[in-house]
Amino acid sequence: MFRIRLLQWSGLAAVLAGLLRGIASFTPTAASAGMQLLYFTIDVLLLLGAIGVYAFQKQETGRCGFVGFLLALIGAGLLLGHDVVNALAFLYPVAAFLFAVGISALAICSWAANTLPRWVSALLIASTILGILGFVVKGLDVLFVISGVIFGIGLIGAGFTVWLQPVR
Repeated sequence: MFRIRLLQWSGLAAVLAGLLRGIASFTPTAASAGMQLLYFTIDVLLLLGAIGVYAFQKQETGRCGFVGFLLALIGAGLLLGHDVVNALAFLYPVAAFLFAVGISALAICSWAANTLPRWVSALLIASTILGILGFVVKGLDVLFVISGVIFGIGLIGAGFTVWLQPVR
């Protein structure tokens, strides 16, 4: 029973992280105390949500899922480090990349194992592709915003799946 409750709470964390991440896509990037608190909250929820999404399907996704989870976990940890010690600003792109690639690898494994709805996996994968394009290609900054929104929607879907169906 405790495991089920823990999974449900982590699913709720993923829903909240997705919601806040989607909203944050439209906020200014100024480094105010309020924005730093928002991103810290998002990153804590991302970490807790990623743990739950992985735990929900760890048997079915196997090693592939574990590698994706591990990359996402390292990325989330580095994002939290960036939030706490702003001097690590140079790590943000690396942390975000590791998290995005890790969550995408987990989404690919989820697709193959049919553990999450296909649209959830598709949105998480697409958000990584669009985010990388928006970051790398000059003039396509809007893709970075779109990436944040569709990532948020995908994470909300994953979170609701874990929250509402902690046992399959």
